[in-house]
Amino acid sequence: MMTPDAHELKSLQKQIARLERQKHDLQKKVNWFEEQFRLLRHKQYGPSSERFEGQQAMFNEVEEALEADAEAQEETPDTEQITYQRKKPVRRPLSKDLPRQREVHDIPEEEKQCDCCGGELHVIGEDISEKLDIVPARATVIEHVRLKYGCRGCETGVKTAPVPASPIPKSIATPGLLAWITVSKYGDALPLYRQVSILKRMDVEISRATLANWMLRTAQLLEPLYEALKEQLLKQPAIMADETTVQVLKEEDREATATSYMWLYRNASHSQPVIIYEYQKGRGSEHPLTFLQDYRGYLQCDGYSAYKKLAKLQPGITLVGCMAHARRKFKEAYDSLPENKQLATSKPGQILTLIRKLYAIEQRVRDKPPTEKCLSRQNDARPVMDKMKAWLEKQAPKITPKSKLGEAIRYMQNQWVYLERYLDSGLVDIDNNASERAIKPFVMGRKGWLFSDTAAGARSSAILYSLVETAKQNGHEPYAWLRHVLAILPSMPKGSDVTGLLPMNIEPQSLRYSH
Repeated sequence: MMTPDAHELKSLQKQIARLERQKHDLQKKVNWFEEQFRLLRHKQYGPSSERFEGQQAMFNEVEEALEADAEAQEETPDTEQITYQRKKPVRRPLSKDLPRQREVHDIPEEEKQCDCCGGELHVIGEDISEKLDIVPARATVIEHVRLKYGCRGCETGVKTAPVPASPIPKSIATPGLLAWITVSKYGDALPLYRQVSILKRMDVEISRATLANWMLRTAQLLEPLYEALKEQLLKQPAIMADETTVQVLKEEDREATATSYMWLYRNASHSQPVIIYEYQKGRGSEHPLTFLQDYRGYLQCDGYSAYKKLAKLQPGITLVGCMAHARRKFKEAYDSLPENKQLATSKPGQILTLIRKLYAIEQRVRDKPPTEKCLSRQNDARPVMDKMKAWLEKQAPKITPKSKLGEAIRYMQNQWVYLERYLDSGLVDIDNNASERAIKPFVMGRKGWLFSDTAAGARSSAILYSLVETAKQNGHEPYAWLRHVLAILPSMPKGSDVTGLLPMNIEPQSLRYSH
């Protein structure tokens, strides 16, 4: 029979065990709050770049740098002092495509005699220095004079020269004006109300409503080009996708505060880029399923569940993950550590170092053919990925799931089957960053104009953003290309083949500064 002392001791032991559990749980909460505090402080006061402090290049190898330092120490005697010479900044030469105005500076006539013998001086050469000047935009009125002819005999037969084809019939807008307004808004993020002010300074009074209507009409005219771009995109073996929010005030059966989405698709190839924006009311998988309904190939994207559902509904699509998204979560875990952290010894830093190796391999094969790129990934990158997978499996049971590191590990493990697929093909990238860069102009522009008034306006914006960004990515000065296209399209019969006008089918040099 248990004595009173033994019963009391057992009760105290249970109480101690319960308090230890409470202490452990509270410590986990404290650790979580401290982690969140450090991360928020870093986001508010730290650098916004995902690079590490003092890092020259994002994917420099830590081991290579240490080895290089060790070799340098072995080869350099202790008595020899290492000196470094800083490179002087070199001014970049001005483009040869820029128009040039020659201004000749001569010495006075009375000084054109030799100070030594008094003989007449003659030109033996010239020194040329270049200065850059900017001429502000200037509005010009083009008068279209249509000559009329009449018959002196019957005085009834009158003939008049035909009206030139115009992008917007019965409008004062020329191809140059429409191109300037379009590129200013969709290329340079300049809202229409600011353009109204700029035009007013040029003594041109045009209302914001008129400019908005012109953009709608311009998008309608350019829609065949947009559809031709979509056809080009769907023929590509690999496509990237991303999406971002947009607010539309006046849409049927929806409140003004409802959230809509602008989807983005682009080819994974960096030669002849094709960028397509598409407006949709929501973010469900039915939207990319409709856009990619007949597509067969790779689709590279982030970890959003709608893409996984899309891949299940359409077996012809092979989903590829984004290493940059996985890396970003480990970078957050690294930033949430105390300030005395070390990249090589911290757990998030160990994964970040392995990811650096993967990107270093990608840099080496960046310009290689797909077959050679795939071979390098199999030989060099796959062992790194295997090492990373083993690390995840070892650390996952030890890390608190709700911590930043736990979240990063869980995300990478859930995405692993998609993340490693880039190893099997040279047609895709290691990450989805190209699509994120392509959607950024829309995100930056949204900060200026905030929302679209109507759904028709949002669809017009999708068309114009697609064409302007595709032109830019193919090396065009977007104003020159757009002006060229808007001058030709109005005179083309309806249903004509417009593929010859696409940015990748026109040499940028043939249009540059043609205006």
